[in-house]
Amino acid sequence: MVGTVAAPLQLQFGNLMIDLERYRVLVGGRSLVLSYSEYALLVFLAGRPGHVVPRRQLLEQGLGRHDADGLRMVDEHLRHLKSQLEREGQRVIEKADEAGYRFVPQLTSI
Repeated sequence: MVGTVAAPLQLQFGNLMIDLERYRVLVGGRSLVLSYSEYALLVFLAGRPGHVVPRRQLLEQGLGRHDADGLRMVDEHLRHLKSQLEREGQRVIEKADEAGYRFVPQLTSI
């Protein structure tokens, strides 16, 4: 019996690659250092490109938390995540007023 190697589980948006098997995020081949919460939020948003995801949904489904103070934590994690991505010249997450956040898959440069 000949074994087969499954294709790696990856999300690719331009030069942004999210490796779901290795829990890595690469921009232009360069690995970003993210906390697990930042990674989880990015994966959750990237799985819904173009859609506004409410902050409460990011907290409960993205991070698996249900505490009242968690909404501020979502904002803080996303602020740091955005700063990491924007440092690499990519703007992929937009804040949609107070409604939530949106993953912008066209990777607009800043």
